[in-house]
Amino acid sequence: MALLWKATAMQTNNVIVNAAKTREEAMGIVNKSIDRWEELIAWAAGRGSGIQNLVLFPEFNLQGFPLSENANEWIKKACFQIPGCPEIERLQKIAQKFKIYLGANGYEAPEEWPGRYFNCSFLINPSGDVILKYRRVSTAQAASPHDVLEEYLDKHGIEGLWPVAKTDIGNLAMMPCGEILWPETARCLMMRGAEVILHPTSDHGRSDKMAWESSKRVRAAENMVYFISANSADIIGSPPNGTHAGNSKIIDFQGQLVVESGVEGESINAAAVIDMDALRRARCTPSGPFGVNRLARLRSEAYAQVFKDAEFYPVNLWADKPMDSKQRIQDALTGVIKDKVEDGIFNKPSKGQTLEGYDLWGS
Repeated sequence: MALLWKATAMQTNNVIVNAAKTREEAMGIVNKSIDRWEELIAWAAGRGSGIQNLVLFPEFNLQGFPLSENANEWIKKACFQIPGCPEIERLQKIAQKFKIYLGANGYEAPEEWPGRYFNCSFLINPSGDVILKYRRVSTAQAASPHDVLEEYLDKHGIEGLWPVAKTDIGNLAMMPCGEILWPETARCLMMRGAEVILHPTSDHGRSDKMAWESSKRVRAAENMVYFISANSADIIGSPPNGTHAGNSKIIDFQGQLVVESGVEGESINAAAVIDMDALRRARCTPSGPFGVNRLARLRSEAYAQVFKDAEFYPVNLWADKPMDSKQRIQDALTGVIKDKVEDGIFNKPSKGQTLEGYDLWGS
């Protein structure tokens, strides 16, 4: 077990494929991005440090994300098989070449889910094997396992819904970008054994919009995990630039900032040695020099019934057919809000006000 290893939260530009007219053209853009990845990996992990390296790239860093494309168009033009397509095979060979763990994110259209695509975070080990795939649960832009939950669990089990890879550098999990705003994701991963959460993201950087940055430290501290967050430097090919502003970082299991990139452009500055033994000592100590053991004091049974009874976003929304439009997602969200108002959990705003054009109150 490698108790000391080096992590790099790689900060790179996202060059998106939306303007491409064909899959061949789109994959040409993707392969140029992979060329750049290989150059950066050589700088970050290829200089013979004698320590195991893990390199994490940002969300959307290969294809970008669908804009005007419908599901079928996006699948045909941009989505991967993970593993099983040439672009992912290139990444597997790069991981082998540099003998690194390589974390990435991309849109996946699995053969076992025809007509559907997922936001998928995946991890490749130094032997070139894809050892982890996490399909984003909290999303309003792509299919979620929650949209087909019963069938998903039948096919993949709970370990496929909340995957944790047990490796020689520790128990690793992944969750992308805005999923940081739903604490249940990180909590489920910790409960399944995660010691390190890899966070490929494409967010607002140090502006802390929606407490995005603060949430990273909180997720690390409340779950006593190392949190490695690789943010995109910029999005090339989609106005406005500057929305995604770097500030990649590594946070320890006490919620303390270990290192950050400190810049908005491309960077390999957010790199640090991860001390797994320190984390394990803290988790195995009731109190004292490591402070409060948040995990040993977790009283999960007291919370379980509230979660069991709660109904918010509708489960199995796309069980019968793939998502036909994003409007259906907005309709589902409007339905949730109306239900919660009727239940007395949400309170109506002032009379006559509406939300984003939806007249929720019949005024």
